[in-house]
Amino acid sequence: MVLVGTAAPSFAGISGYSVAGTGGAGLMVRTSPYDANAGSVALLADGTGFVAECAVRGRNISGNSVWHRISSPASGWISDYYTNTPGFNQYLPNEPECSTTPPPTGTREDRAMAWARSVIGQAYTNGDLGDSNHQWDGWCDNFVGHAYGRAASGYASAIVHYNALLSRGMIRTTGTPPAGALVFYAAASINGYYGHVMLSEGNGNYITSAATVRRVSQTWPGAPYLGWSYADPEWTGR
Repeated sequence: MVLVGTAAPSFAGISGYSVAGTGGAGLMVRTSPYDANAGSVALLADGTGFVAECAVRGRNISGNSVWHRISSPASGWISDYYTNTPGFNQYLPNEPECSTTPPPTGTREDRAMAWARSVIGQAYTNGDLGDSNHQWDGWCDNFVGHAYGRAASGYASAIVHYNALLSRGMIRTTGTPPAGALVFYAAASINGYYGHVMLSEGNGNYITSAATVRRVSQTWPGAPYLGWSYADPEWTGR
């Protein structure tokens, strides 16, 4: 006898609503609904439709603490205050709760920088996150990945990582990179034409992999500065 089971349909998200009331400034899609300094993933103009997957009670925006996790046109969090949803400070009809798990202490950027500072002076990974015990030197993209809780960054090199973020519109070239930002340098002979990336402390200092993990200035000899970006939105952090 063959038993045939029917899988329950997956939740497809809620559409039909759009960004509204920003006065032309646009609505930031954030990496966290809890922290005012959370990184931005995208900027959605008034009238842009979105797909909401679930909601939580997060940071209060003018009396509205509802935040929707959206999957389209970008993946991240938006404040309900700047939408045309039907109920003020209310979840959408049939919108599920995202998670009742309390948010980790600090932002993902805070945790990334705390880890990076903790390994200053070290030369090897020491098996962090189950990665092999290899040198940090020459593994800069691996280093920033580790800071955000990933045993591997998912990119072949720093310059490949830079180009991927550039194609997503995430690279910025002005201002002091904030704490936790990824700071990129061009492919050049000094880095074997792999490019270079390090972590900003937000105060003009940077943490980088080298012979040992160290704190440096923004200037990187022989490799022009390209710009900075918040870490990949998919990197949820440590």
